[in-house]
Amino acid sequence: MRTFSHLKGLPVYEQKTGNTVGKISDICFTNMGKVQGFIVESKGWLARHRYLPLDGIQAIGADGVVVYDAALLQSFSSFQNGYSLYGERGIAGKPVITADGKKLGLLEDVYFHGQLGIIGGYEITDGFFADLTEGKKRVDAVPFTVGEEAVIVNTTM
Repeated sequence: MRTFSHLKGLPVYEQKTGNTVGKISDICFTNMGKVQGFIVESKGWLARHRYLPLDGIQAIGADGVVVYDAALLQSFSSFQNGYSLYGERGIAGKPVITADGKKLGLLEDVYFHGQLGIIGGYEITDGFFADLTEGKKRVDAVPFTVGEEAVIVNTTM
């Protein structure tokens, strides 16, 4: 299991040609913790952001992501349902509140199982200095509700 921040920025390689087709810029997932895919940022004027469904990925490694064929990348509009960390439906930086009203901190990252395609947990921060002295918190993956102002989780720490 790894955090998305370790994957962000990795190049995406096409096995068929050996060419780089872009780099990972965001992760897409449901509120039930299922990873749907990734947003790939590519160079050039056209198709700057494209959606890469999880089932189109051949391998996720420490130094890059491999897809068999770049044709598996879809238009960004293909990603319609779910959430991301940083994009239009991004939840990074939102306060995380438990169902019983306790504020845990701000959502900073997600832990995910690349092979299983599931979110394993959420990384919560209380700010730079609190992270230095106390460390970051982790909330196990549970269904969550996203509102305009907060993410509500059905668990306590």
